[in-house]
Amino acid sequence: MLKILVINEVSPHIKNRASIIFEKIIPILLKKNEIKVFWLSYDHKINDESIDSPYELLHVSKFKNAKEVIEKTKPDLIYLTPGLSIIDYAFLLTARVLQIPTFGWVNSNQMFSPTGTNVKRQLKIFFNESFIKNKINENNSEFKVVTYLKKNLFLIRSMRKNGSTYNYIIREIIKNFKLIFIYELQENEKYTKFNCDLLLVENELTVDQPHNLGLSKNNMKLVGDPTYDLPFEEKYIEIKNEIKNEIKNEIKILFITTNFTAGQGKSSWSLEKQNQMIKELIKEYIKNKGKISLKIKIHPISEKYSDYEKILEKYNTNIQIFQHEDIFKLIKEADVILAPSASTAGLIALIMKKPIIVWDYFNIKGDIFLNEKITMNCNKISEINDCVLNRMKFMQENELVINNFIKKFCGEGNAAQKIADAVNELVLKIK
Repeated sequence: MLKILVINEVSPHIKNRASIIFEKIIPILLKKNEIKVFWLSYDHKINDESIDSPYELLHVSKFKNAKEVIEKTKPDLIYLTPGLSIIDYAFLLTARVLQIPTFGWVNSNQMFSPTGTNVKRQLKIFFNESFIKNKINENNSEFKVVTYLKKNLFLIRSMRKNGSTYNYIIREIIKNFKLIFIYELQENEKYTKFNCDLLLVENELTVDQPHNLGLSKNNMKLVGDPTYDLPFEEKYIEIKNEIKNEIKNEIKILFITTNFTAGQGKSSWSLEKQNQMIKELIKEYIKNKGKISLKIKIHPISEKYSDYEKILEKYNTNIQIFQHEDIFKLIKEADVILAPSASTAGLIALIMKKPIIVWDYFNIKGDIFLNEKITMNCNKISEINDCVLNRMKFMQENELVINNFIKKFCGEGNAAQKIADAVNELVLKIK
C-alpha cells in the first residue's frame, strides 16, 4: 500500500490546487497501488465532514509537531507546498531529517509581471489582516494573528524535535518573516531552501522564477495544470455555440473575483474599493435587468460570503453568489465572463472559448490578460455593455492569438496523467 501524507491549508472538500491534483491522480495511481491518503489541513476551521476512502482527515490542531503526525501516519511520500507556508515548511524540514521523499506543486504566480515589492503595502495588509477574526466553529472565533502565532509554535516544536537549537530556530523564523516582504535568499540557501524531491511545474515559463526563489531545476518536472484538463476534454464548447445564444433575451454574465489580499501585482486595490466596485456592478445590473443575468463567483478561501451578502441585501435583485461551487460548471453555463484581472478561473474560461471582459477597476500593472491582448478591456462600468455586445466579434478576430496564448501558458491537457507518472517514478526510487 502506498501511503501519502498531504499537507494543505483546507480539507479536500474545498477546491484548491491540492484537492484538484489528488482528485485527478488518485484514480490513476490506484491502477498500480493501493492508496491511503492522510489529509492534514491547517485552516483555522476544523472540517468535521465525512469523506470517502482513500482519505483520512486530520487537523494540525490535534498535534504538537510534524514528527508526531508522521509517526502516526507512517507515510511513504509527503505532499506539501514549497515556500513560506509555516506548516508546510515544518513538514519539509522534518521529512528531510526522517528521509521521507517530498513532492509539491510550484506556486509561481505568472498572472502578473514582476513589478517590484511594495514593502509598506505588504506590511499594511499583513497587520490589518492580523486583527480580523476567523470563525473556528459555531461558538468560537480567533484573530488571524493568534493563528499565525500558533503556526510558528508548531514550527518551533517541530524544529526542536528535529534537534535544532532555540537560537537557530529564532533566526530561521525571523529570516522567513523578512522574506514575506523582501524576498532575498542568502547565497548558501539559493536553489535549496524550499526544495522538494519532486517539484511539479506547470510550464517552461514557470521554471526560472521559482528557481530564483530557492528551488532546484534538477527536481522540476513539467506536467501542465490538472485544473485545465476538463476544459481541454470538453472541446465541444466552441464559438458557434455562443452564436446560438444571441437569440436569447438574457445574456448570462459570470463575475469572478480575484484574491488580491496576497499582494500580487501593483494595484490600487483595497477592501473598501472592492466593495464599491461590487455596488457599481449591482447598480449597472439593475439598469439592464431583463437584458442580462448576473452571478458572482467569489474566491473559495480569501473572501467571506457574508461580506457579499451584506452588500446584496441592500438591493432588491436576484443576483446569486457562489463560493465553493464547481467553477467549471459556472463558466460552462455563462455567455460572458467579467473579472477584475487575470486568474486561474479566467484561464479556464479562455480554454472553454468564453469571451472575457477585464474590468480594470484597480489599475493593475502587468496583468497578463491585458498585456497579451486576449481579453476585452474596460475601465468604467459604463463600457461593459458595449464589450458584452461586441464579444463574439472580438473572439472571432482574436481566435489565433487566444489559441497561441492557451498553448503557451496552459499546455494541451492530460496533466493528471503526467503528474501520476511522475509520482510513480518517485515511488520506484524508494522501493
